[in-house]
Amino acid sequence: MSQQEYIFPCEQCGAKLNFSVAMGELKCPYCSHVNIIERAFTQVVEKDYQKAIAELKEISEHPSEVSSSKCPTCAATFELSEDIYASECPFCGSAVVNEVSLYRPIKPQALLPFSITKAQAKTIFRTWLKSHWFAPNKLKHYSAEDSKLKGIFIPYWTYDAGTFSRYSGRRGDKYYVNESYSDNGVSKTRRVEKIRWSNVSGDLNKSFDDVLVMATNSLKYSSYRWDLENLVDYNESFLSGYESEVYSIELDTGLQSAKSIMQHYIRNAIKNQIGGDRQEILFLDSDYFDITFKHILLPLYASAFNFDGKLYAYTINGRNGEINGERPYSKVKIAFAVLSVLVVGGIIYYFSNQ
Repeated sequence: MSQQEYIFPCEQCGAKLNFSVAMGELKCPYCSHVNIIERAFTQVVEKDYQKAIAELKEISEHPSEVSSSKCPTCAATFELSEDIYASECPFCGSAVVNEVSLYRPIKPQALLPFSITKAQAKTIFRTWLKSHWFAPNKLKHYSAEDSKLKGIFIPYWTYDAGTFSRYSGRRGDKYYVNESYSDNGVSKTRRVEKIRWSNVSGDLNKSFDDVLVMATNSLKYSSYRWDLENLVDYNESFLSGYESEVYSIELDTGLQSAKSIMQHYIRNAIKNQIGGDRQEILFLDSDYFDITFKHILLPLYASAFNFDGKLYAYTINGRNGEINGERPYSKVKIAFAVLSVLVVGGIIYYFSNQ
């Protein structure tokens, strides 16, 4: 994963600052001076997708000979030629590495700051481990201190689009008929469900707002709820003390993932429009227009823990504490549970036949 770590000096003593989740500011751990972060809650402007693609094509055809670099000590921004790998900051003299591989032409527009502290995240992790059925007994004594938990801002794309879809298919409506049958020589009648199919066709208009697509493949678990209505304008001060990953999934590739998500909702909307008890969509063609996007950063805690020689990864939502990940199972507990079910089932079967 390609990551950058942003470091900011204290206005009062010059020490390295970390973003304080509790205070929502940059607090110096040495002199306790609070460095104010200017927060902007302005409406994040959607960018035109087609225009951005044209600009990206132009950049790829005429690559720049310089890349922007940021000093990790004084946060000054300056340019280094691509053939220079390492140099010194012209303002404070600190060593600077030319992170050419991290350069991305589309910069983040907004982000959600961390609202869960690392200590809270570790408590969430311990609770999560202890809450699962079939967990090995010794796992309950596992400490989150045994794994290195780090806060990362993950890149995402959001897409807006209008869609127009044409479809054809079939609508199925239930009806019932009486059917005669013989049971041990006795004539009986039963009610049988049937489906009456009819051909249908039509069209559907549907618009989408903020379809979220993770812009990296580095994390396995990304299915979280996000309060995107609380996005703030991008400010590198919020990244202090955390790592920030740059996008590796390009804008056009992300759109294809977004279209797959949109198609899921389009199909459900068409089935509701068809009505009846069952629906079959045999043909579907969708046009996408007025496509816009945003590039945003969202906060996650990520780590992995080693248990009995195997690595288990997990992530925690840095806003609401949701956790997703892998965890070990006790084969003994599972086997005992299966055996118990079989024994209970056998007892019920025995008495039901007496």
